[in-house]
Amino acid sequence: WPADLHCIGKGILRFHAVYWPAILISAGLELPKEIFVHGYLTIEGQKISKSLGNAISPNEVVTKYGTDALRYYLLKTIHPYQDGDFSWKLFKEVYNADLANGIGNLTQRVAKLAEIINLGGKSINSKHKLNTNLFISLFQFNKGLASIWEEISNLDKYINTQKPWEKSGEDLEKILLKPINELLEIAYLLKPYLPETAEKIEKIFTAEKIAAPKKPLF
Repeated sequence: WPADLHCIGKGILRFHAVYWPAILISAGLELPKEIFVHGYLTIEGQKISKSLGNAISPNEVVTKYGTDALRYYLLKTIHPYQDGDFSWKLFKEVYNADLANGIGNLTQRVAKLAEIINLGGKSINSKHKLNTNLFISLFQFNKGLASIWEEISNLDKYINTQKPWEKSGEDLEKILLKPINELLEIAYLLKPYLPETAEKIEKIFTAEKIAAPKKPLF
């Protein structure tokens, strides 16, 4: 104490932004450096309540799809300052489009091609060009992820344009250096958002010999 960040729901804003600071000041204690106020979460557009019996356990989602998948959905689709909604339909759409067929498929494709020519750590460039710290400092997690997924989309377009599956040897290696390094850059950016996914990508492309994972990332 003092807390770097006091995180509260909007329903108790008055108590924690007026009464609590007054108590602290009267006691001669320092105030929190920042207060972050988030909205409420609904299920299928309805308020979560015991009477409706519509609560969904996070463990249920994590057991089936993994922690990072749930983190991604909540950080991407729910505005940090406003109310947000969870629906299984939208969750599965986001999961398939952005994770399974997005970063997961891209990583698998690049790793498989690198495996063919025994490409390894010599391709690594440790310089990080991009940064999402500004979005994080403003609690704009959705915008931070959007900027990362824009890089993923651009990289996917590069792969489809260059058609590395039609190349071999040095030609294939030259084409793969860019996506490998950019995937390592993406993994670096993903660490605050999807730490498990970031670690998996780093392990794949920093190995002495790159090999496609036996199980897909998502």
